[in-house]
Amino acid sequence: MEWQEWGKQLVELLGLRRQPVAVTYTDAPPKGAGPKCRVCDAIIKAGEREVVVMEAGTSACPGGSTYLGLAPQPPERAKALREFLINGEKLLSCPTAIYRSNFLSRIKPPFGLADHVVFAPLVSAPLKPDVAIFTVNAQQAARLVTLAYWETGEPMQCDPTGALCKSVITYPLVTNQVNISLGDITARRAEKYGDDEMFVTAPYAHLRAIVAAIPHSSAGRGKAVLPPAMRQVMEEHGGEAIEF
Repeated sequence: MEWQEWGKQLVELLGLRRQPVAVTYTDAPPKGAGPKCRVCDAIIKAGEREVVVMEAGTSACPGGSTYLGLAPQPPERAKALREFLINGEKLLSCPTAIYRSNFLSRIKPPFGLADHVVFAPLVSAPLKPDVAIFTVNAQQAARLVTLAYWETGEPMQCDPTGALCKSVITYPLVTNQVNISLGDITARRAEKYGDDEMFVTAPYAHLRAIVAAIPHSSAGRGKAVLPPAMRQVMEEHGGEAIEF
């Protein structure tokens, strides 16, 4: 399966510590739903080569259930959620900030998309991924973004705000845009992410483009060179020539 080979190439190229994670929405999961699990924990487990099948009844985080489109937030829980965000997690200042965050968001949860969400290591994922999540450091993130940008030169439209599950799954899934996320501070603490770890998510079409760029881009295996004319320009401006 092509996405498995892509995963192997990218793990080797970037020297990834965690496996990239394939996320697939499906009505026909490879096995029955597993034990209750938070979305941020499912990403960790899949990065450690487990397969996690999540549905509405096994999502252990109400926010994750909503952002993945598995179950809407019951109206009667709105007040409790506001209390949690403002005085519990302390991630937003007031009810107005919460409302504004939701209203102005470019994306809405994909309710009705499918009954199950499968998290699996990309290198062995049984189903074609809708998006692939990479847990990376800044250098690895820069290489992935450059590879994604190589073919078209289209500027990225990122949204790193909000819950980790929203920024690493919902946003890139719905917009079909590569996204960069730092992960929300609660999820980072709960899952004990390293200080140098962040996230880049690529929808399937972008994943194909990233791999296709590897032989050509200097972010992949292409060799960067400094042409004589540019070296002369740099020297005329008093700068040092770049050494690749």
